[in-house]
Amino acid sequence: MIRFGKKMQFKFGAMVMLWLSAVIGLPQESQVSSTEYGYPNIQGYWTNPFQTPLERPTNLGNKRNYNAIEAQALVDRAISMDNERQAPIDPNRSAPEAGGRINNQADGNFEVMPIEMARVNGEYRTSFVIEPSNGRIPWREDGKDIHLKWREQGKLRFDGPEGLTPLDRCLNPGAQLPLIFIFGGVGHALGNPAGDNPVRNIQIVQNEDYVVMLAEYFSLVRIIRIDSEFRPEQGNKWMGDSIGYYENNSLVVHTRHFRPEQSIGSLRSSEAFEVKEVFTRVSDNEILFKYTITDPNIYTQPWTAEIPLQRMKDGLLLYEYACHEGNYGMINTLRGARVEERLVSEGVDIGERD
Repeated sequence: MIRFGKKMQFKFGAMVMLWLSAVIGLPQESQVSSTEYGYPNIQGYWTNPFQTPLERPTNLGNKRNYNAIEAQALVDRAISMDNERQAPIDPNRSAPEAGGRINNQADGNFEVMPIEMARVNGEYRTSFVIEPSNGRIPWREDGKDIHLKWREQGKLRFDGPEGLTPLDRCLNPGAQLPLIFIFGGVGHALGNPAGDNPVRNIQIVQNEDYVVMLAEYFSLVRIIRIDSEFRPEQGNKWMGDSIGYYENNSLVVHTRHFRPEQSIGSLRSSEAFEVKEVFTRVSDNEILFKYTITDPNIYTQPWTAEIPLQRMKDGLLLYEYACHEGNYGMINTLRGARVEERLVSEGVDIGERD
């Protein structure tokens, strides 16, 4: 009996489907372009331009979709908010009240607020999370406090740069899986629907043995091995160890062996964190990105999200991402900690410190 490897199986299957299409007239409009290696072509520049939140608002319960009127109302509201946000700042405005909040209006003028609502299979989704049915991340009672374990071990204290988060150190946005943040939006995970524009942009490149994903956010590069085995002997990695294979019009990716100390925002991870992703090319200008997260230490059950990715407009490219020049944020954080330590040694009461 002749056995084919996954690559040969995929290529043989693709050839059979093409032959059947020609012989018996199977519909070909559902077929997508292929790479020179016979794999579904998901290459190009992609983005998530939608205002749809990662989690569903609690008042919507199990309502999975908006109707067209509801979706348009949300679009109109977003347009109004964006116009207000982009309005010129009055140079003669008075100083804010003592203790008041200063909004980052200047930063907002450099961002494009997402306007449209995400549609999957013609449905306006109320959230990217689709399972559980309430569209909410199924936390264990102690799941959100997983980062406290690292603080107890001294890993999040201000003793030195090693104790700060990867985000503080401009190493990594703290995303267990960068694509979740990129396409789910760091802003969504942190409670800000607008998020950062670079968070949403990515370039995908394929060859016979690898898929490479370059994110504009933090200039992260993710390498996925095709038809391979996990390599736990290499230890845990910021973006985990990803292996993939092709199935019909999809790239399927499994990722394990993440570094758990990078928990941030609405995402937490432990040593048991695993992700399955499926990238399905549904048209020339759209990929349906579906992922399922499993971590019994953090969540009561696996949860799944679906996000439609749109091809970036012609002429738009990825740009170098600057976290902050010279990483002065981290330097000042540590400098402030040393000042506090000196004041305490001098007997000054500085109150409680987080």
